[in-house]
Amino acid sequence: MLPTHDISSSLNREVLLHRIANRIRQSLELPEILRKTVAEVRSYLGTDRVKIYQFQPDDHGVVIAESLQSDRLPSLLGLHFPADDIPPYARELFVRARQRSIINMGTHEIGISPLNCPETGELLNDTDIRYRPVDPCHQEYLTAMGVQSSIVVPVVLEAEATGSSQGPSPQSQSQLWGLLVSHHAEPHTVTEEELQFIQAVVDQVAVAIAQSILLEQVRAQARQEANLNRVTALLQTSPTVDWQDALKEAADTLDGGGRLYLFPDTHHPRELYTCGEQPTLIDSTQNRCIEENLLWQRYLHSVLTTATDGTGYQPWSVEWMRAVYELAEPTQSTKPALSSWAVNDIYQEPLFRTLAPFFSDTRIRSALIIPLKHGAQVIGCLTFFRSGLDTETLWAGYHNPDTRQLMARQSFDVWRQIQKEQSQSWVEEEIKYAQVLGERFSATAKQYRLYQQVQGLNANLERQVEERTEELRQRSEQLQQTNIELEYLVERQTTLSRIVSKIRQSLEIDTIFQITTQELSQVLKAERVAVYRFKPDWGGEFVGNYEATIPEWQSIGHLGVSMVWDDTHLQETQGGRYRNGEISVVADIYQPGYAQCHIDLLEQFEIKAFMIVPLFVGSSLWGLLGVYQHSTTRHWKQSEVEFVSQIATQLGVALQHAQLLASTKQQAEQLANTLADLNQTQLQLVHSEKMSSLGQLVAGIAHEVNNPINFIHGNLAPIQEYTQTLLDLIHAYQQEHPTPSAALDQQLEDSDLSYIEEDFPKLCASMKLGTDRIREIVQSLRNFSRLDEADVRAVDLHEGLESTLLILQHRLKPGPSNPVIAIERHYEELPLVECYAGQLNQVFMNLLSNAIDELVDAATESTTSSKTITIATRSVDAEWVEIVIQDNGRGIPEAVQAKLLDPFFTTKPMGQGTGLGLFISHQIVEKHNGELLCRSQLGEGTEFVLKLPVQQRVAIA
Repeated sequence: MLPTHDISSSLNREVLLHRIANRIRQSLELPEILRKTVAEVRSYLGTDRVKIYQFQPDDHGVVIAESLQSDRLPSLLGLHFPADDIPPYARELFVRARQRSIINMGTHEIGISPLNCPETGELLNDTDIRYRPVDPCHQEYLTAMGVQSSIVVPVVLEAEATGSSQGPSPQSQSQLWGLLVSHHAEPHTVTEEELQFIQAVVDQVAVAIAQSILLEQVRAQARQEANLNRVTALLQTSPTVDWQDALKEAADTLDGGGRLYLFPDTHHPRELYTCGEQPTLIDSTQNRCIEENLLWQRYLHSVLTTATDGTGYQPWSVEWMRAVYELAEPTQSTKPALSSWAVNDIYQEPLFRTLAPFFSDTRIRSALIIPLKHGAQVIGCLTFFRSGLDTETLWAGYHNPDTRQLMARQSFDVWRQIQKEQSQSWVEEEIKYAQVLGERFSATAKQYRLYQQVQGLNANLERQVEERTEELRQRSEQLQQTNIELEYLVERQTTLSRIVSKIRQSLEIDTIFQITTQELSQVLKAERVAVYRFKPDWGGEFVGNYEATIPEWQSIGHLGVSMVWDDTHLQETQGGRYRNGEISVVADIYQPGYAQCHIDLLEQFEIKAFMIVPLFVGSSLWGLLGVYQHSTTRHWKQSEVEFVSQIATQLGVALQHAQLLASTKQQAEQLANTLADLNQTQLQLVHSEKMSSLGQLVAGIAHEVNNPINFIHGNLAPIQEYTQTLLDLIHAYQQEHPTPSAALDQQLEDSDLSYIEEDFPKLCASMKLGTDRIREIVQSLRNFSRLDEADVRAVDLHEGLESTLLILQHRLKPGPSNPVIAIERHYEELPLVECYAGQLNQVFMNLLSNAIDELVDAATESTTSSKTITIATRSVDAEWVEIVIQDNGRGIPEAVQAKLLDPFFTTKPMGQGTGLGLFISHQIVEKHNGELLCRSQLGEGTEFVLKLPVQQRVAIA
C-alpha cells in the first residue's frame, strides 16, 4: 500500500490538474489561461518564479506570462531574450525528444529527462531523470539571473494545431512554441512526480494554445470574409463603380495605402486611383506613373502564361528575373506567387533598385503587387503599400543583434531598443486575401469597362439631348432672372406705406386701382379719388369702378360716368403739360384763372380743390390720377403732393408689371409646350437607341451560339456511323477469334460492351434532341431581334408571339416565388402584316411581362386558382388584324386605367418599374397606325387589345 502522504499528494495533483483543465475549457482567451496556469504551478511547486517563454518567428523569445514571489526575484514579464541564449542543438532536442531539464546549482548538476526517443520520436517507457555536471557558462547565466535551481519543460505543438503541412517524420510535424520555466532563488530538488505534474500541465497548455490558434484562425477568416463583403458591396454599388471608396476600404483592411491602375485601351483612357501615401511620378513631364515602368509592366504580363524557359520559370516572373539577372533573394523575403509579388522591403529588394528612388520621399517600406487578370487579358494591377514602423523592444540585458554572445550574460537589467521605420513583412494569409481582392477588382473592372463601352454607344444621342436640355435650362434661368430683377425693381420703389404694400399684393389692374384710390382717400382724407384714362385719340374718360368717394359725397355719383371728357387742349397737345410729367395742384378753382366753361364743369361736380398727377406706363402717358375736395378749398402740402406722385409712379410700375406678366405667362406657356414636346421626343430617342442595342446584343448571341451548335449537330450522324463501324469490327473479330485470352476476355467483360452498344444510339439521339432544341431557341432569338429588317416588311405575327414566349419561358415555370402559369393559344390564320417586327416584339414583351408580373403578385395573395394567360389572334376584316392578351389576375381599378398610358406612371413598388413600358408600347402602336386598348374589371383579370392594319397605307414616321 502507498503511504498516506503519497496518496494525499497524488490526490492534490489530480485536483490541481482537474482545476487547470477546467479553467482552460472555461476560457477562450489564451493570456488569461496562461496567467492562471503559471500561478497554479508556482503555488504547487512553491518556487519563486514560474514563467512561460514564447519563441518568436526570428527565434528570439519573450516572457508572456509570469507568476512571481516579488521579494525573491525580479520580474521578467514582457522582456525579450536573444535567440542565441538557447543554442540550436538544445532547440532540436526540445522538439525531437521533448527533453526536460532540471538544474540544481547546489549540486552543480543538470538533470535530463526526454519523453521521446531522439532518433525515432517514439514515446519512451523510461523517463527517469539522468544527471550530469552543468555547463559552467550555463551556471554563470543562471547566477547572473539570481537563480539557484530551474526547471525547463518545452511546449511543443503538433502540425495539425499550427496549420503547417505534413512532413516526412513525426519530428518535422511538430513546432517548438515555447517553454514553461520554473526558477528558485535557492537550490531545490525536483522529484519525478513533480516533473510528471509539470509535464501534464504543459500538455494541457499545449491543447489550450492549439485551441487558441485555431480560434484566431477562425476569427481571422471571419474578419477577412467581412472585409471582402464590404469591399464587394462597394464594387457593386452601381454600374459606374466608386473605385475610390472601394480602394480605400480594401487598403484599410490591410492597414496601409494603395493604388488601382487600369490599362488604357481603344475605348478607355488610363485610370489611376490612389489612397494613402504614394510614390512620385517616374516622369513628371509625360505624367508617367510607377506602373508604367518597363519591369513592372513585364511582370504584370508574365501572369498570362505558365510556360517556362531554360531557367525553369515563366519569363519575367520574379524568380525568372532573379535567375536571369543573378540577383540574390533579399532577406526576410516571401516566396513569390504567380498571381502576386510581395516586396517586404523595397530597399532590400534588388529588382526594385530602379524603382526605390521614387519612394524616397515617403515612409513606404513594403509593397504588394496584384496583377488584375481577366481571361487572357491583363487589365491593370492593384497595389498595396505599408509604411515603416518605429518599434520598441525591452531586452533582458544589453543585446547586440549583429554579434553572438561571446560570454555569459552578466546583467539582466532592462535594455530598451528603439528601431525606426522598420518594414512590415507580408504574411501568407494577407497575400491570399489580397489575391482574392484582386479577383474581385478584376471582375468588376471588366464589367465596368463593358458598361462604359455600352454607354459610349449612346453618347452622341445623350449629348444632343443634354445640349437641348441645357438650352432650355438657360432660357428658363434667363426668364427667372428677368422676373427676379423686375420684382426687385418694384420692391425697391414700394417701401413707403401700406398703400404701396397693398398695391403689390395684387396683379389685377382693377383691384390695384380700387385699393389705391380707397387708401389714398383714407390717408389723405380726400373726399374723392378718381382715375382718368386716355384714349388713342387723346380724348378720355373717368373709369367709374376705380373711383373712391366718402359716403357724404356719393350722392352726386361718379365723375363723368356716361360722359365723354374730350379736352381739346389735351387732344391737340397729346396730353399737354402732363406729357412732360408736370403735376397740377389747385387749392381753389377760382384762383388759377380758368375759363368759365372749365369752372362751370367743375362746379357741376361741386369740386372746390383738386390735384392731378400723370400716370405713366414706361415713358407713355397712360392717364391721370385725380384727388378732389368738394366741401371746401384745400391747401395741398408738398409732402402730400410727393406722396401722391410716388403712388402714381407705383401705379405706373404696376400697370407695366401687369402687362409684362401677361406676356411672361404667354411665354411660359409656350416654353411648357415646347418642353413637353422635347421630353416626348427624348423618350422616343432613348427607347429607340436602347432597343437597337438590345437587338444587336440578342442577334450577336444567337449568331455566336448558332455556329458551334450547327457543328455539333452536323457531327452527330458521322459519330454514330463511326461507332457502329467500330462495333461491327469488334463483332467480326469475336467471330474470327471466339476464344480470346483471359486478360482480353476480362477487359471485354469489364467494359460491358453490350450495354455500350445498346446505350450509345440512345445517347446520340438525346444529343440530337438537345441540339435541335438549342437551334430552335437560337432561331427564336433571331426572330425576336429582327436586326436585318430595318424597313417595314410583311411578317408573321405568330412567330413574334412565340419568340417572345420562348424568351419569357423561364418566368412561366414554377419556382420558389413563381406560380405555374399556363399559356392558352387561340390562333386564327392571319395574313402577313406590314410592320417593324422588332418594335412589335417589344410591345408583345411589355404586355406579356406585365401579365406575368400581375399573376405572380396575385399568387402571393391567393394560391387557390390557376394562373392563365390567354393569347388570341383573329382577322377583323381584310384590312385589320387583332391580337388579344388576357390574364386572370386581380384586374385594374378604373382610376388606374385612365393613367396606364401616361409616361412614368407605374403601380409597381419603387425600383421595380419605370412607368415607360405601356407608354412606349402605345407610341409604337400609334406609329403603326393601330390602336392599343385596355379592358379590365376588378376580380376578373385584364385584357389588352392590339389592332393593326395589314398594310401601311401611310408611311410610318
